[in-house]
Amino acid sequence: MLESTFIHLPNFGPRRERRLWSSGIRGWDDFLARFSSSPFHKKSCAILASSKYALLGGDADYFASVLPSSETWRSFPHFNKIAYLDIETTGLAPQTDYVTVVGVFDGKKTHSYVHGHNLGDFAKDVKQYDLLVTFNGSMFDIPFLRKHIRGLAMSRLHVDLRFLLASLGVRGGLKRIEQQFGMEREGDLKGLNGYDAVKMWQAYRRGDDAALDRLVRYNSADIVNLQKLLEWSYKEKRKQVGFDEG
Repeated sequence: MLESTFIHLPNFGPRRERRLWSSGIRGWDDFLARFSSSPFHKKSCAILASSKYALLGGDADYFASVLPSSETWRSFPHFNKIAYLDIETTGLAPQTDYVTVVGVFDGKKTHSYVHGHNLGDFAKDVKQYDLLVTFNGSMFDIPFLRKHIRGLAMSRLHVDLRFLLASLGVRGGLKRIEQQFGMEREGDLKGLNGYDAVKMWQAYRRGDDAALDRLVRYNSADIVNLQKLLEWSYKEKRKQVGFDEG
């Protein structure tokens, strides 16, 4: 899909992009083959040439800079180093609260980073990922992390599933959406929410190690289903924008 994206060209909106696809220009190579000698398309051809070079070099930050935030879903299949990410905190205020757990699912394995244990490793490990996927992370997780981890270097290419799903008519909190998709959580995690996560951390600080184990499992449950939700959203968005009819 990314190699068929023209939304980042000057004066290109969804309708013009769709008309281009309908005319038989289904990808960057098609556009360059038809318009490379046209002086009227010189700038667009230069941008597409840069896009091809960036994709070949795996330059995720390039696409973070040229794609609108609502269109970063198009990059999904092209960057396979993906961090499905979620954090737990002591509260909602970055000025007074702090991160307790960061969970990262890489598509195969869950990695948990806990305050007072290995949270410092997160800043080092997150550098390896090209694409970040969160639920409401643009509003909460990412700003919170940047506030509390100085000099945090991570990919700017980010898909926020809260807004991607909303664009497809799927709204609500993550737990509610999971229920809509028939995703079940294991017994002692059912019905838990962010406030419960705060209480579990407080219980752990009072000496309850089982509470920390439950908190980490709760956090992991928040991220493993993000992959399935992104895969579904990607297929539906291709249809919605008109690239895949039906």
